[in-house]
Amino acid sequence: MNIQRATPVNELLAKLIFLILPTALVGYFLLWNANQYYSILHAQAFQQTLYLAAGMGIAAIFYSFRIRFLPTFALLLLVLYSIYEGLDRLAVSEFDSFFISVQFLVFAILFATGWLVGWGFVRLRYWAVLLSAVLLCSCILLIAKANTESVTGLLEAFAPALLYSVYIVFTSEQIYSYKDKSKKFWWFLSRRLVFFGILAALLLGGVVLLMKKEIKETVANYGGGGKGGKNNMMHKNHDGTFDLDSMMQPRGSISRDKELMFCAHIDHYFPNTQIPNPLYMTAFYYTKFDTLSETFEKDSAMPDNDLFAPDPTQIPLFSMKSDSSVIKNAMGEKFRTTVESEVYTKMLSPSTFVAPNTGFFVQPITVEKDFREEFKTAFRTKSYVSELNSAYFVYNSPKPEIRKFQEQRFEVMRKYTDYSQMDPKFMQYYTYMPSDTKFKTISDLAHKVTANAQTPADKIIAIRDYFLSKDENGDQLYHYTDNPGVPDIPNASKLLYFLNENHKGYCAYFAGATLFMLRSLGIPSRIAVGFLTVDRSDKNKGWYWYYADQAHAWVQVYFPGLGWMDFDTTVGNSDARESPKPDGTPPMQPPKAWLAADGIVVDIDTAKKTMDLRVKHFIFHDKEYNLPDSMTVSMDLKIAEIKRDSIDVPLSTLQKGEEATAVSYAEVMKKMEPAEKESGTSIIKRFPVPAPIDEVYLHKKDVLKKDEKQKINPQEKPVSIEKILWTGVGIIAAILLFLLLLPRLILAYYIFRYKRADAAGNKSYWAYRAATYYLHQVGIFRGHLTPMQYANAKVDPKLGTNLVSFMNIYLKKKYAKQSLTMAEQENVDNFLMPFLQHVRKKTQFKKRLYGFVNPVRSVGYFVADEEV
Repeated sequence: MNIQRATPVNELLAKLIFLILPTALVGYFLLWNANQYYSILHAQAFQQTLYLAAGMGIAAIFYSFRIRFLPTFALLLLVLYSIYEGLDRLAVSEFDSFFISVQFLVFAILFATGWLVGWGFVRLRYWAVLLSAVLLCSCILLIAKANTESVTGLLEAFAPALLYSVYIVFTSEQIYSYKDKSKKFWWFLSRRLVFFGILAALLLGGVVLLMKKEIKETVANYGGGGKGGKNNMMHKNHDGTFDLDSMMQPRGSISRDKELMFCAHIDHYFPNTQIPNPLYMTAFYYTKFDTLSETFEKDSAMPDNDLFAPDPTQIPLFSMKSDSSVIKNAMGEKFRTTVESEVYTKMLSPSTFVAPNTGFFVQPITVEKDFREEFKTAFRTKSYVSELNSAYFVYNSPKPEIRKFQEQRFEVMRKYTDYSQMDPKFMQYYTYMPSDTKFKTISDLAHKVTANAQTPADKIIAIRDYFLSKDENGDQLYHYTDNPGVPDIPNASKLLYFLNENHKGYCAYFAGATLFMLRSLGIPSRIAVGFLTVDRSDKNKGWYWYYADQAHAWVQVYFPGLGWMDFDTTVGNSDARESPKPDGTPPMQPPKAWLAADGIVVDIDTAKKTMDLRVKHFIFHDKEYNLPDSMTVSMDLKIAEIKRDSIDVPLSTLQKGEEATAVSYAEVMKKMEPAEKESGTSIIKRFPVPAPIDEVYLHKKDVLKKDEKQKINPQEKPVSIEKILWTGVGIIAAILLFLLLLPRLILAYYIFRYKRADAAGNKSYWAYRAATYYLHQVGIFRGHLTPMQYANAKVDPKLGTNLVSFMNIYLKKKYAKQSLTMAEQENVDNFLMPFLQHVRKKTQFKKRLYGFVNPVRSVGYFVADEEV
């Protein structure tokens, strides 16, 4: 084929090297970042970049010829969509089909996007301007939404996009404007690009160097452009649930959502009373901070790490996970007790673990069926908590029992004053104070406020009382607000602005200021992150409801021998203490599961309602047992609820070979307390026969060996690689068949439209399209000739047809806009089919065969002003 080229070879090569290749590199950078956040991409940034680059390269070469964009791009999208739909219906397996179709969808989107970009670079002069504008706007939007806390982070996020945008516009214009595409073109272009690179590096480096202080101040003051009104403590996940942020920074304003996150029952009361003693629900700690931006962060390398942070979704139902090392690392031996809690999540991410400090145990449990519409998951926790701990500190209750407890608590704490025996590394880490001038100001305030306090406990109380103090007019000195504003002076610190001027802020301000004040006094402290616990209910004692606006940060102080104690200096926030609506009815707590056994069903008796379970692992009285050899346990299912994927099913649906978890709340199991070192085998031998079971949860996973599983119930064979390969061959064959049939389908479409049209309407147009398309496919090309020249010079003399007379009618209808006479309409009605039959007789069979299995020739029909 002799397709006319629209783009000189040197210009095309320059665009491939200097425009498309850098764009592919930028695409890799963007895709690499996207792969960090979206698991569906499967961390294949390099492979996906090849998809994008292939689309750009192929399109650039393809459109360097004078080929129309819209028809070919539409055809590409149609082919990609057809393949995707075919893959989605593959009968390989549900997972494989989904995986393959999603992978192809990623390919299709990236290839089509690359195709569009490649076309723009070749055909549109100002495409680079449009592309750079889109990239810069997207970059600014992402930075505005992101939490960029440092100058380096800001430059890393924005500089590459800025440099690429300027480069691509500059280079594109150089390629288009230089008319001489000979060898001089390369010298001209290379020289310009080297000069541009040096100049860009000097300008960017100079701006950063000269304005480094101003940039730092801006980032520090505004937190990298974090969006005003953002919830300072939580972020929303892709599935609609919420998680606590891994960093905290004072902002000019935040928003507070009212969604219910979770509810919890905490079994903790004041001594010898039925008065609930609420405990804050802790998720993690901030022990690291960026002094410039005043951003508090998590630090997994903190000394004596006492954080227990399991993912409840990764633990099987009724199984348990514990970590006794966090109890040791909490370094609190005195006045300690174990507190049990149950947490029922609604909008809080199911993978987030919260518990009263210090959590060391978790066990996923079921939600009562009447409450499953509201609460999605639930888990039990155990926490190693100081008997002196309490959520009451600023929010003192008027109840005399609570006031008495507070006084007793402080009296005990006043006895612990000596940090000399503590590990120096521990003290250095948890009392570290930066040397910046603003922190010296905070230290001076702390020493002034605590001048008359002798013990660490009294100093903490003095700082609390300072935040609760009144000014000379008798008004509250500090106020809680979600909109504290920002300092008028750009380089001012938000914490200093809070402490010295406006005295307004939310928990990030109070906790941050308190942390630095305590550390400046040599008192080890850190910030705890979780949820504010408020006892709002006169009923349902021990139950607490947690809304999004109760996401909170407070200070924990270490006392030798006592461990970490909660202290909250955030002054009263009536909005957070008052729920947006009355607390609901708490879910019914399931009875304690004394037995939870995992195994494979090996026998079922529906008449006797019994089941034999081959058990390898079980939990009994909160102790975990793994058997050296699996044992068969006979179980009584007369009152048991059987659930498959959270849906109740009858016993008759139970099948051999299914994995199941059997749960018992029976009194007889409660009384069978295991001896201290009793083996799992010995315990199972003491079970009643059959053992009473209350719930059975069916799963899909197999735990038996392959030969054992096949003896019980042979399973379907896995999909073989041969089957996948043959499926791939079938897809390719289907695509090839579609392409081979495409020319015939196009002709059939034209004939169909011709037959359905009215001779007085657009029937002549469809006759013209069908006739010229058929002639094109059998090798009689129009090229640059007009339709009349084509009929006169190429068709009628060679084939002896009457195309000229039809063309007169067609052109009259098209350009003169005159109505056709009856004779002309009759000519149109009787033209096409005899014409096609005549041409068929006059052309060789092999030409017709080759033409109508050649999709490339069909594409050539839609090419403008070509001679194919």
